[in-house]
Amino acid sequence: MKRLAVLLAALLAATAQATDWQASASDQVKASVRQQGTQQCLDYDFNGVSGYAVLRRSWPQDWPANFALHTQLSGEGAGNELQMKLVDASGDNVWWVTRPSFAPTAQAQATVFKQRQIQFAWGPAADKQLRRTEFLEWVVVAAAKGAQRGSLCVAPLSIEPRAAVPATAAPPRTTRQPGLVQIDLQAPRELSGLRIDWPQAPGRYRIEASDDGRHWHTQAERARSAAGTELQFLSELETRWLRLRYPSQLAAPRVQLRSLTDWPSRDAMLQELAKQLPEGDLPRAYRGQQNYWTLVGVDGGGATSGLLSEDGAIELHPGGPSLEPALRLADGRLLTWAQVSQQHSLQGGHLPMPRVHWRHPEVELDIEAGADGTPAEPGLMARYIVRNPGRHSLRVSLLLVARPWQVNPPQQFLNLRGGVSPIEQLRWDGLQLHLAGHRLVSTLRPTAVQAQPFAAGMGLRQLLAAPALAQLDDPQGLASGLLRYDLELPPGGEQTVGFVTALDSRPLNLRFERVAEAWQQRLGKLQLSLPPAAGPLADRMRAALAQILVSRDGPWLRPGTRSYARSWIRDGAMMVAALLRMGDVKAAREFVDAFGGILFENGKVPCCHDARGADPVVENDSHGQYLYAVAEVWRHTQDERFLARHWPAVQRTVAYVDRLRQSERTAANQAPERARFYGLMPPSISHEGYSDKPAYAYWDNFWTLRGLKDAAQMARALQSPLASSYAAQLAEFEHDLAASVRATAQHYGQSVIAGAADRGDFDPTSTTVLLNPAGGEALVAPALLTNTFERYLREARERTAGTRPYKDYTPYELRNVSALVRLGWADAAHELLAFFYRDARPDGWHQWAEVVLPDAREPRFLGDMPHAWISADFLRAALDLLAYERESSGDLILGAGLTTAWRASGPIQVAGLSTAYGRLDYRLLPQAAGWRLHIDHRPERLPGQLRLAWPGTGPLPRATADGQPLPWDGRELPLPATHATIDLVTP
Repeated sequence: MKRLAVLLAALLAATAQATDWQASASDQVKASVRQQGTQQCLDYDFNGVSGYAVLRRSWPQDWPANFALHTQLSGEGAGNELQMKLVDASGDNVWWVTRPSFAPTAQAQATVFKQRQIQFAWGPAADKQLRRTEFLEWVVVAAAKGAQRGSLCVAPLSIEPRAAVPATAAPPRTTRQPGLVQIDLQAPRELSGLRIDWPQAPGRYRIEASDDGRHWHTQAERARSAAGTELQFLSELETRWLRLRYPSQLAAPRVQLRSLTDWPSRDAMLQELAKQLPEGDLPRAYRGQQNYWTLVGVDGGGATSGLLSEDGAIELHPGGPSLEPALRLADGRLLTWAQVSQQHSLQGGHLPMPRVHWRHPEVELDIEAGADGTPAEPGLMARYIVRNPGRHSLRVSLLLVARPWQVNPPQQFLNLRGGVSPIEQLRWDGLQLHLAGHRLVSTLRPTAVQAQPFAAGMGLRQLLAAPALAQLDDPQGLASGLLRYDLELPPGGEQTVGFVTALDSRPLNLRFERVAEAWQQRLGKLQLSLPPAAGPLADRMRAALAQILVSRDGPWLRPGTRSYARSWIRDGAMMVAALLRMGDVKAAREFVDAFGGILFENGKVPCCHDARGADPVVENDSHGQYLYAVAEVWRHTQDERFLARHWPAVQRTVAYVDRLRQSERTAANQAPERARFYGLMPPSISHEGYSDKPAYAYWDNFWTLRGLKDAAQMARALQSPLASSYAAQLAEFEHDLAASVRATAQHYGQSVIAGAADRGDFDPTSTTVLLNPAGGEALVAPALLTNTFERYLREARERTAGTRPYKDYTPYELRNVSALVRLGWADAAHELLAFFYRDARPDGWHQWAEVVLPDAREPRFLGDMPHAWISADFLRAALDLLAYERESSGDLILGAGLTTAWRASGPIQVAGLSTAYGRLDYRLLPQAAGWRLHIDHRPERLPGQLRLAWPGTGPLPRATADGQPLPWDGRELPLPATHATIDLVTP
């Protein structure tokens, strides 16, 4: 009976434990829980979409200062990401450990999570220290190459309290014998690597570790052929004893330990190495300086693109190794990025064919990059033009150095971590250099090809003394190779050396020419001739268009190719608007068609898409953005078949939006304290500033307004019976939104529009969406709108003047340029543009990173360069200077950004500008007594008036058509449909 009672108690305990666990999943993902012995198993099926499956239970814990978690994991379905999450009682604050590309096995494997590996993930908590949590979650997240179906089985977690890590560790005890250096760490410690100073070349040697001082395990076995300093990265080694074995006849080396704090990564090891080498031998990123870069690729080839750094290094593909230039003069002096001055440009002023110009009194070097081929198989091309600027013959060597790191620097951590890119093998076959899956074909046979492993050093002088290369294997994956070209140049002479990654029978110069011609045609649909006061605005606009096209992955518009190598409907919708206005219908239509194919069955629009599929994260701006993108393509093309193709998805999306809105039209939200939430979209994290906790962001709601407007317009165009229903939904939402904005301003005692109804924050860059594209300015009090952008402008001017310190900003703020133009503040808009131009880095490449720092050399995460969503924001703002649509009246306003300075400095000509009402061509030409306006092509679907804005405060010119006076309406001139030429005479 006693044994039966014990068995029954065990059975009840197991049953209770099983019922404690709950399975859940994201949209269209299936998940269930089952018990397997002492393990709980999560069975999942991703069902062809991106997403996640969750195994969750209540597990209250007070956490010690230091600990390890022990469990056993098994299952099937390799390649997805495993997350272990600890969640506090509020559910808002999360700590986690992630294991990318996790591969469970059928046999349970012991697994340990150390306290230092558990990081704060997100949440509003000010104290990020792990102290108490209430829930445990195991999560399987779909990965691009992960299994669609599988299971994860977990044993109960046990907590092993550990002694707190001492602030100062006991000094290690080192003993030396012939051929042996042994180190007793006094207690188990975690190490990341060693610095070894060899007084003599050691030949082969071995590094071993032991937990008990008796049983030893080899950590690394190396060969070194020179004396000097050597760095060894050992990853996360936890041990009590360490020893170094080497030939007994040699003098003992000096060994220094490096902790995980010293070297959290191999990049940190390289930073220490860079300090020991001459400046310029390693990239500036390893010298503690920020470096900048730009894209090299083909249209739609963002996933296979290369990078060119401001210093002339070329990254061969995303995450791939680099090829760096250097010069050696006849007297042996080495010239790198650190010894020359630099300038940057784009071929033709705007083509995605970047150049770096090195200048030195004795020699010059131009590095030019481009790409041809297809997105799947692009051919990367580079030209190195060495020039002799002197009056005497010049002997110089061009050095092209293959390096095991990306141009993308190590502080870039999001999605694709920058820094080291292993080169484990180098091979030279007499014609081509083979490295990391690439082959480099040189247009000129090198004088010498040399290489050495990391253990032999990474300095340029060390590499110049390295053996000739046939094949080299480096167990540390940090090999370097050198192609040396010895050149003799007459006075004023030059020599070109090129390389390609794809063979082609055409000469390299011809390939460059063909690429340039193709891009000129692609980027030239909008023809602009602007006055000198506009500066390189036209080139900046065409360059921004190219940045969007090169960043995209096939049809998928993406803000970046490294950190942001995903396709967001948010970014994409605004890129679509920019592309269409620039005349690039093809790319816009391809994106909208692609995104329309991944909507969830319930009408939810995914926030983004990547190789894993549609992402289910709740971002409630997405639905309005998809509706806007569809409508915008239709407005510019009038393609009814396109609209009909998307109409079923549009209907599902509108129905989903209505369900979300109605969920907030509750009695609870009618209470005075919550009235500002009534009828809004539910909270989400679409706004990056609200990633700590979902918010009632007006960003979401302004986009919803835009989407419902577009749904109603599309329904009318298709003569759908839903047109009246959609109009009613729009009217209801406009009422609720207007009431919310008023209530929020009253609740927080503000005279500006808040960023979120539950935060009362100030976020004018998000508020710009109310003006464009939402066209909802009539829903808010004019004073609120004016105060919002007056405050922004005041603070922006203080920042420009240096009286408002800032740690960083993002050029998403370019949207405010458009807002100021639409408010009639053209001069202020140009002030902002001048500020943003200052932070285009490097200036000649006409691009912005996502993050801009006041100290250009402070090394920090920057996002992608260029950031294609910011390129679209710039384009939309720049285009508004020339013409914009006033939705409330159906008017088209031209010239709102043509300031007095522009008008005074020369003619302005615009041809091929696409608008929602049709094509617009116009010229504003200076005359002896003023100007003459020619409307060369009037939009054929214009429902309202064509109006000429006249920015400034000076007297208005006298306007006539065929000698008949035309009346001004404020500072706008309604243009008669019967006349194409208007004379504007200076008063």
